[in-house]
Amino acid sequence: MKLIDFKEDEQLNILRQRMGAGKLGSFELFDPDLHLSWQDRQLLAKQWLSINGNTLHTTDGLLYFKNSPVVAKIDDRFHFALCDDIKKRISNGLLPQADITTDTRLLTGAANCPYCLHAVGYEGFDVYRHRHQQYNDKILKDFQLSQYIFSKSSVFKA
Repeated sequence: MKLIDFKEDEQLNILRQRMGAGKLGSFELFDPDLHLSWQDRQLLAKQWLSINGNTLHTTDGLLYFKNSPVVAKIDDRFHFALCDDIKKRISNGLLPQADITTDTRLLTGAANCPYCLHAVGYEGFDVYRHRHQQYNDKILKDFQLSQYIFSKSSVFKA
């Protein structure tokens, strides 16, 4: 009896490549210090979750908690990137707690952080260039955080 060599099966190799599995048997173990649990994902998708603000970090400019992009509400401002304001607070020990969510329905009642728009380079927004203040004011006024999140839907997953 001849056994099938699955390493040579073209369809399985294509599927493995699409999944991003570099090696056979390649997988990532769940680490609660690095990965959100299913329960945490469910909570974030429905409500604000209070966390230690010093645990926020970035992977691609956006604001992350563990392995998930999030939006934080800090002092009546929404933050979606690891901006200069958050970096300064963390380095000075002034961010002991932050409220985070992935639920776009909760993104009301606060202003968007201009430093976050600068951090992601949104439409040329530059918080430090005062010559373009009218342009910056228009961008801040027209910016819709929920639409921005939807445009990053491959990153923001509930």
